[in-house]
Amino acid sequence: MAEEPASPATESVAETSPAGPPEQAAAAPEERQEVRLLRQAKEDGTPVEGRVIGWNNGGFHVVIEGVTAFCPRSEMELGHSKSPESYLDKSFLFRILKIQKRGRRVVLSRAVELRTERDKARAEAQKLLEPGASLTGRVASLTDFGAFVDLGGGLQGLVHVSEISRQRIEKPSDLLKVGDEVEVKVLRRDKGGKRISLSIRQLQPDPWANIQKRFPPGAIVDGKVQKAESFGAFVELEPGLTGLLPTASMSIPRETSPARIYPPGKQVRVQVVAVDSRRQRIALALEGSSVEGSRVDYQSYVRSQKTDSEQGFNALADAFRKLQDKT
Repeated sequence: MAEEPASPATESVAETSPAGPPEQAAAAPEERQEVRLLRQAKEDGTPVEGRVIGWNNGGFHVVIEGVTAFCPRSEMELGHSKSPESYLDKSFLFRILKIQKRGRRVVLSRAVELRTERDKARAEAQKLLEPGASLTGRVASLTDFGAFVDLGGGLQGLVHVSEISRQRIEKPSDLLKVGDEVEVKVLRRDKGGKRISLSIRQLQPDPWANIQKRFPPGAIVDGKVQKAESFGAFVELEPGLTGLLPTASMSIPRETSPARIYPPGKQVRVQVVAVDSRRQRIALALEGSSVEGSRVDYQSYVRSQKTDSEQGFNALADAFRKLQDKT
């Protein structure tokens, strides 16, 4: 029997059907080179640089080597993100979180990169936080009791107000402001490194060095009144160096308040009576005073002391009261 000719429909199927199975009917289109590079960066954990070109309520549109990506708002900063306009047309380093739909959907995170950088800086800073080490930091905030200094890597230390300057200051804002770059010395830290005590004062020149040569007894010097108490006036001879001018040496009426005659800021010329570098005290008298007897009596008074329990200039003031009572 003769074969029947193939129908037109059969011929059409035979001509157009591929030889392989249906699932191999068409080869997958090859990914762009740029997308392959992004996949490699994702696998390696390598940061990529991208430029912010726009934003919506959910986050930011970023272009990376010709590929458009998206960074959610929550992934733009470690904390709250700034206003969207502040990021526009600026380039940042990102980490790739997802690549989907053959590169048509790429999700980024800047927070991951910031966290990595912070942890690295913190680890480096921790290595340097040995007591006695000197570091550079930036004033992060000020309080009445001290200044918090950013040391990098999210680490902050406290400079107590008494460790800010060798000068007498009332509050940290007298000398510092937020953003100032400062050199600090590490005093101590707890085992976890969360509480770090710092000093600015200890890196400043010691005004008591060679004090006996610079301010010998009998020397006439100019100073500025810092404050006056009932027992006398504290006179700054140079930053960090203060002497006491006792009330009994002021030649003022007994009932007159020293603060009225010697207000803060007043310039005075005084004479050095005695210097106690160990206790860091300087006894002063007005220019032209007879200080020889006072100096000898003062030195005898210091030698007679058995302890160092007295604080400030109170003991020195008492000594001068005794001297004036004799005259």
